[in-house]
Amino acid sequence: MAFNILIVDDEADIRELVSGILSDNGYETEAASHYVEAVASIQKKRPNLVIIDVWLGENDKDGLRLLEFIKVEYEYVPAIMMSGHSTIETAVTAIKHGAHDFIEKPFDSHRLLTSVEKAIEISKLKMENADLKIKARYSEAILGDSPNSVYVRQSIEKLAQVAGRCVILGPNGSNKEAIAREIHRLSKRSRSPFGVLNCKSFGVRQLESEFLGSEIVEANGVKIKQGMLEKLNGGTLFIDELGVASTDFQLKFLKILKEDTFSRIGSREKLHLGIRIIAGLPLDIAQLVKNEKFIDELFCRLNANMIKIVPLSSRKEDILVLLEHFMERSAKAHGVAPKKFSNEAIGVLKAYSWPGNELQLKNLVEWVLTMSVSSNDDDISTISVDALPSEIMWNKKHEITEIPFISAVSEMSIREARETFERKYLLDQLKKFSGNISQTSKFIGMERSALHRKLKSLNLTDIRLVFDEDEG
Repeated sequence: MAFNILIVDDEADIRELVSGILSDNGYETEAASHYVEAVASIQKKRPNLVIIDVWLGENDKDGLRLLEFIKVEYEYVPAIMMSGHSTIETAVTAIKHGAHDFIEKPFDSHRLLTSVEKAIEISKLKMENADLKIKARYSEAILGDSPNSVYVRQSIEKLAQVAGRCVILGPNGSNKEAIAREIHRLSKRSRSPFGVLNCKSFGVRQLESEFLGSEIVEANGVKIKQGMLEKLNGGTLFIDELGVASTDFQLKFLKILKEDTFSRIGSREKLHLGIRIIAGLPLDIAQLVKNEKFIDELFCRLNANMIKIVPLSSRKEDILVLLEHFMERSAKAHGVAPKKFSNEAIGVLKAYSWPGNELQLKNLVEWVLTMSVSSNDDDISTISVDALPSEIMWNKKHEITEIPFISAVSEMSIREARETFERKYLLDQLKKFSGNISQTSKFIGMERSALHRKLKSLNLTDIRLVFDEDEG
């Protein structure tokens, strides 16, 4: 790919000379004779590099003014300054304003080409680093390679470029707040504050006060408390769990969105609503609207744009990525080496329903790592299925979680695959006979004592005892 370079100089012969040198060395060139023409060219066809004469004829500072424009609007486009009557002060000023290099006229072609090559290379590295940072931020907000994760990342990027309200639909424990933060961080409001108002965290009156603020007349004057609508002026407010807010709060919120103004509690003064609203709502919001637990018009006002997060149970392919990420982060926080999960453990985790979604998975990794560290066994580098908490193996009704045998065994050794099958088979039979060892041993054709030994070898003793409690 040929790099495009814009040459800005009020002298036509200089433009032609520089263009000729660059074209002979494989670069594409554009030319402009003054500030306005250069800005138009940059905006129309973003160049890889701009070479600017300090003195453009119209104004002795037009070249530096163009440099400042580029650094503000096109941060990663490098600029090389040139001048035939420069001073050391001018060169220093240009470098301070972000110029890659300063070249005096008349210049040596080799000097020019060397400077151009270095400028483009540095610019490429800066852009690559910026892309990596953006990808890292995305991974914090929504990890994984599932279609839904890809869709969410794309939606974050799109919604960051618009100013309208938006709704993030998702189950409990999903990354709604992290997604809202990313939208804000990548938007033009990123230098303004971001705030979170969780409707579950406050009572009815306290929620309204946190939202609107208050104004109380006291003996020594008026006491004003700013609410989040006022504190975050120019920024973004993420209102989470809005689905649990009272109808009265919803009506007041709707009125604010209609009028684009609000008043503190106890005040008649109208204040302009100068923030972006992002709302977090449950996946069943349509049902809440149908049951008249959420105001339809409020949802319509908020839902200018929408991001929908499906439950973790519907995107199993994200689980391994999440496990590795949470393990890496948790291990770093504890100052220990990260652990790996065995293939069998991963199979069990992929089969689990994850009612608490990412938050539950994150807490599980934290618990498993803590337990492995507290065991004082430095040899524990792999988390086996036996180290998983009991709720992963059975729920409150003792419904055994099945291991996805076909998908899991393909990555196991033959010993692991055999144990996986035996474990699944015996758990199924125990479930069938409600944990009754005698009935299970009779059905599978194994003596009771032999079944006890097999269960012990597979570390299923505790699960068997749970069923025994039912028998008693």
